Amino acid sequence: MKQKFKKYSHLMIAAFFSIIILASCGSEENRSKVVETESDVKKVQDFTTWEEVIANGSNQTVSILMWGGNESINQYMDQYVAPKLKELYGITLNREPMNAPDYLTKLINEKKGNVEKGTADLVWINAENFLTAKEAGLLSGPIPRFLPNLNTYYDLKSSDLSLDSGIEIEGYETIWGKAQLVFSYDEAVTLYPPKSYAELLAFVKENPGQFTYPKVADDFAGAAFVRGAYYELTGETDIFQSDMTKEEFEELSLPVIKYFKELQQYLWNEGKSYPATQAQLDEMFQNGEISITMGFEVGKTAGLVQDGTYPSTVKTFVFDTGTIGNSHYLAIPFNSINQAASLLVIDFLQSPDAQIEKMKAQVWGDMPSYDASKLTEEQMTEANSVEIENGTIPVAELTEKRLPEMKADNIQWIKEIWAEQIAGQ
Repeated sequence: MKQKFKKYSHLMIAAFFSIIILASCGSEENRSKVVETESDVKKVQDFTTWEEVIANGSNQTVSILMWGGNESINQYMDQYVAPKLKELYGITLNREPMNAPDYLTKLINEKKGNVEKGTADLVWINAENFLTAKEAGLLSGPIPRFLPNLNTYYDLKSSDLSLDSGIEIEGYETIWGKAQLVFSYDEAVTLYPPKSYAELLAFVKENPGQFTYPKVADDFAGAAFVRGAYYELTGETDIFQSDMTKEEFEELSLPVIKYFKELQQYLWNEGKSYPATQAQLDEMFQNGEISITMGFEVGKTAGLVQDGTYPSTVKTFVFDTGTIGNSHYLAIPFNSINQAASLLVIDFLQSPDAQIEKMKAQVWGDMPSYDASKLTEEQMTEANSVEIENGTIPVAELTEKRLPEMKADNIQWIKEIWAEQIAGQ
C-alpha cells in the first residue's frame, strides 16, 4: 500500500453530513433572537402543479451551498448533475463550496439584516445543522410533496422523510441520500477484523498502535464511531431517539466512557493524538500505519481499489452489532429567489438516474434514498449491476445492520463528553 494516495487523500467526510455548529449559530439564545413568531418563517411559493414549477423554474440559475472537500462529489455535481440540468431545463447550476457553519452564519446575518433576495437557492444539510437552521427560520417550507420522483420512487411513510436525527422535518428539507459507517481492512494483513466494539478492544490489545479513529470534535466519521458504541455498550436502542436530560444522558454514557478510556492506551500514538479528519485516517491506512480505516461513503473503498490506490485485498465490513446510519438532505434558504428552479434541481437529484450514478464507487459511493421496490425492472437491474461492480457490502446487508441515528442533542452531548472525558485526559 505504498502507492500515491491520489485525489482521495483529501476526503473529509466529516463535513459531509454533520459539521460542528459554531457557537454563534447554535445557541438557543441566538435562535430565539432570529425568529420572533411563526409568521417570520418564509413559505415555499404556493405551486399547485409540476407544470407550473417547470414554467417558473426553467432557464434559471440555482446556487447550491455545499461542502466542497471531496473532489469526487464535486465532479459528480459539476460533470454529471450540472449538464443534465442544463439539458433538461436550461438550468445553470452554480456550486459554491461552503461548510455548514459558514453558510449558517451567512443566512443568520441575512435574516437579521432583512435581506430578501439571497444569493443561495439550495443547501446540503442534516442533523444539528438542520436543527439550527429550522429553529432560526433560515429555511423555506414546506417543500411540496408532489415532486414527481419523490412520489414515484420513495416511501413517503419512511421515517427518514419525517425525522432527521429526531428532528421533525415538517417539509423544511427533503431527502437526497443515505450513508452508513463502514470499516475497511486489508485481508492480506489482517485475517480476522473485529466485528463488534468488544472484539475491537481485544484486537487493539493484541495489536497496539494499529488502530485509531478521527477526532470526534472535528470529524463526522469519528463522532459516529463513538455514537455507535452507545448501542452495544449500553444495550439500549430506542432511548437514543427519546427525549432526555443531559444528566440522564451522562449517566448512560458511563460504560462508554469507561470503554474508550481503556481503549485509548492501545491506540496509535497511545491515544495522545488523533487524526483530524477521515482523510488523514485513510492516508495512515494506505501507508500501513494502521490496520483499519472507516468512513461514511460505503462505496469509496471499492473506488480506491478500482483505481489502484488500494490493493485488491482491501475489503469493507460493518460490525455484526451494527453501525450508525443516517440520511442527508437538501433545503431551500428562506430568501432564495429561484424556488421553482430549486425544486427542479431537487427532483432531478432524487431521480433513480441521479441516485444510481452517485452510488457508483468511482463516482461517489453514496447510498440511494429511493425505495428499491418502486423501481422499474430496468432500473433495478442497473442498480444491482452497480452494487456488484462496487464489490462492497450490498445495500440489503447494510440496511439489516443499520443503527438509527441519535437525536441531535445527543450528538452534541457526545462531542462534549468525549472532549472532556477522553481527549481532555
